Amino acid sequence: MDIIKDKKIGVLCGGLSSEREISLRSGKNVYNTLKNMGLNTIMIDVDRDIVSKLKEEKIDIAFIMLHGRYGEDGCIQGLLEILDIPYTGPGVLASSVGMNKRITKRILSAKGIPVPESIDVNFENPDETIDYIKNKIKFPVIIKPNCEGSSIGVIKIENENKLREVLSNYQFKDSFIEKYVEGKEVTAGGILTKEGFIDLPLLGLIPQNEFYDFDAKYTKGKTIMELPAQVSKSVEEKIKRYIETTFYELDLYGVARLDVIIDKDDNPYFLEVNTIPGMTETSDIPAMAKAKGMSMEELVSLILKSAFK
Repeated sequence: MDIIKDKKIGVLCGGLSSEREISLRSGKNVYNTLKNMGLNTIMIDVDRDIVSKLKEEKIDIAFIMLHGRYGEDGCIQGLLEILDIPYTGPGVLASSVGMNKRITKRILSAKGIPVPESIDVNFENPDETIDYIKNKIKFPVIIKPNCEGSSIGVIKIENENKLREVLSNYQFKDSFIEKYVEGKEVTAGGILTKEGFIDLPLLGLIPQNEFYDFDAKYTKGKTIMELPAQVSKSVEEKIKRYIETTFYELDLYGVARLDVIIDKDDNPYFLEVNTIPGMTETSDIPAMAKAKGMSMEELVSLILKSAFK
């Protein structure tokens, strides 16, 4: 903290993605925490004039609280590199890879971390995709945009007729379909700085909807939280090993969250990585940190350390 006590910190939030409103809430919560810590802090609403804003404000450190495109995918990180402004969270490559669910799954699978079987959607020849699902993956399945967050565009599909209907109107052309794994949904998190890796307690998610969709995530009362998650010790240890491997393999500096589903035979499957998870008053990461005995100020301080990669 001595390094940053005289620095000007800009909390970058808002942005241009479909997750703008969540980002503003995350940014406000982090901003308030930094102010309460006595640090020189401003909020910056990121738009297409962001270069002018950064030059005008002359910040020393960027605390990135942007979710989705342009903020979580390496774009803002590349811009900050050019402007020589240290920033929290992963670097350009790690951010880009983490935002791309398809590439992330391939890397994790190559490291022996189980992921659900999937196929890229061929919108020019949907019958090819449908035949593969019928013969290989089997229904039910989940269709997902490759580079969106907050479960935007995620749809569970029970049969061929529903799949044809969805594909004929689906707006996210860069997408894939994966096997729906029925089981217990868990979110796992950690924090990585130059000083090492800190894991957080697993959080169990019991959605009142059919699965953990956008509505279940952001509507109060739509998801029951288990903290810590009620899982066996062996499964917990296996997931935590996978998490640490993922952090180091992808260079996930700062805080990150991984979505996991545990099937009926206690096999965990990793679904995706969130490299800049929400930090609102109701978000998962602050709750997981609190369960570990960590205050919001301590959590924010650790994330700040990731600016010094």
